[in-house]
Amino acid sequence: MTIDTLPRKNDGVRLDETSPSSLDTLFKVFSEPTRREAVVLLRREDDPLSVMDLADRLDGDADHIHIALVHVHLPLLDRVGIVDWDQVRESVEFADFPDEYDELLNVVERDVQQ
Repeated sequence: MTIDTLPRKNDGVRLDETSPSSLDTLFKVFSEPTRREAVVLLRREDDPLSVMDLADRLDGDADHIHIALVHVHLPLLDRVGIVDWDQVRESVEFADFPDEYDELLNVVERDVQQ
């Protein structure tokens, strides 16, 4: 499954259900360390972050991370409904995420903290 074949928000795969396809999507999304770290960081924030601020706070070269966020990670995270990415304002925030996945997010957070 490539990024282009991952379900979109309105493709019938809803992340508010614990269906196998939703879980497959989440496992694919969380298979990449930068995405895990970004989601954990955004989950802890009360307000949206600028994309550059998010890039600065992630591990690695901020310029390279910014490019990867804009061209790879944020489109995917936004497409599946984990984050709300405002491309015009260049800001991003954690989306209203289904409670059914709280434990999965807790596992991801513990992994990032290690």
